[in-house]
Amino acid sequence: MRKFAARSLITLIATTTSILFVATPTRSQPTQNQPPTIEISRPSPPTDKPAISSIKKTIVVKMFEDIAIAPSSNSKDIELRGISGGNIEMQKKSGRAVTETGECIGFIDAEPDHKITLTQPFKYLKLQVKSSGDTVLLVRGPGGSWCSDDVSDRNPEIGGDWLQGTYEVWIGSYEENTSFPYLLELKEKP
Repeated sequence: MRKFAARSLITLIATTTSILFVATPTRSQPTQNQPPTIEISRPSPPTDKPAISSIKKTIVVKMFEDIAIAPSSNSKDIELRGISGGNIEMQKKSGRAVTETGECIGFIDAEPDHKITLTQPFKYLKLQVKSSGDTVLLVRGPGGSWCSDDVSDRNPEIGGDWLQGTYEVWIGSYEENTSFPYLLELKEKP
């Protein structure tokens, strides 16, 4: 009887463990040596044999990533991830209330969320934020600062020709200290 009860308990634990799904996003800026990540642990599917512990597979999602890119003939979209928000008014970082691409409103962090280095000039590149919340965008680099808000629903985007150089990119939120997970897409085609 004890043997059956122990086996049932182990099976119950293995089944319960395989149902669990853990995802822990963090709102923090990258350290100098390592960007923050989200680790998602998914247990391996249960087998016919009872197991005392289950083996987990870990998927790492990079966040607040810095990249260097050049124009390509593939024009494959690039996706960067992070969490929007902050407590600094965007106008303080942009130095202006309005730019050619939109108003500088909302709140951002002190440090940029991404640094995008263009190793060559781009005839066309579009940065588009996708999020479930109301986000704003500030890009500062060669040639000045550009802001955007509510171009595509409640999300910003900036597109056009870009000079070679490094661009600091902030994804903020319309309201202070409000955070939303986002996906920043870089597209070479309109």
